[in-house]
Amino acid sequence: MPLLVVPLAPDETPALTLDEWDRLSTCERVLFERPDHPLLDRLRANGVAAGAFDDDPSASKDGWALVTDPDSPRVLELARDGAWVTSGAARLPDVLTAAHGSYLGRRAAAELGTLAYVMARLRSQDGCPWDREQTHESLRVHLIEEAHEVLEAIDRGMLGADLEEELGDLLLQVAFHAQLAADDGRFDLAGVARRITSKLLHRHPHVFGETNVSDADEVVRNWEAIKTKEKERTGPFEGIPASLSALLQAYKTQKRAAPLGFSPEGEEARRNIAEALDGPADPPGLGDALFWLVALARSAGVDPEGALRNATARFKTSL
Repeated sequence: MPLLVVPLAPDETPALTLDEWDRLSTCERVLFERPDHPLLDRLRANGVAAGAFDDDPSASKDGWALVTDPDSPRVLELARDGAWVTSGAARLPDVLTAAHGSYLGRRAAAELGTLAYVMARLRSQDGCPWDREQTHESLRVHLIEEAHEVLEAIDRGMLGADLEEELGDLLLQVAFHAQLAADDGRFDLAGVARRITSKLLHRHPHVFGETNVSDADEVVRNWEAIKTKEKERTGPFEGIPASLSALLQAYKTQKRAAPLGFSPEGEEARRNIAEALDGPADPPGLGDALFWLVALARSAGVDPEGALRNATARFKTSL
């Protein structure tokens, strides 16, 4: 077995899994990036030769292990050279994924686990009367509001603590809906995370499989093809939510139509806009103009919903 790399901050020692402990306990030697790490003395007490090091160990050093800081550049370097990187309780597709996520994996697992515990308590008989009364339907408005507050934070450039807070509020809605389902035995937060992870792995065969892609456009085409096969859609426009705004409805419809040959260039879209506006300002004409404005936005790589939202905000501040 190659060198065992365990990304583990001193204060994350309680998150060490039994499997990781067993592997470390059977190593010939365990090196520590930080000589004051509390795990060092525990391994020595268990009879393992453990200590600091002066030189980087080889990734092929069989029987040896290295305990690093989670954000240490050594983790990724050693993984690329063939070392084995552990990931706590997370089940990952490969060592490279473990290395790239080592800087946050254990903390994220702990904090998301805490959220799951808190939601279970709030919905319990020992919890909150308001939380116990909620349903999927009663929470709809909160889900919409929180999503829009995230967008507002992004639009206003509040990308630090404000965005973190708004994303937390949105995550609460996900956890809340998952707990409602868990209470009825349908699914839970772990299932939600497992399902989206499985989807990401399946739809990125160019990362986690053998598929080769030339650019981001090919990634999108592959994604849509895989998604269509997964959903077993009977038509190209099936599954576009009716609750989307009219601009987003047009955007997604045109995006789905692209593989069918709908790919107007900017000039064609401009001509159609002009033709639509050449007649009376009635619903059909204005509707066609708006539709082709969306096509013009797509050809330019612009999100029409965001563009209109920003234009409205600029108008309000100009008065």
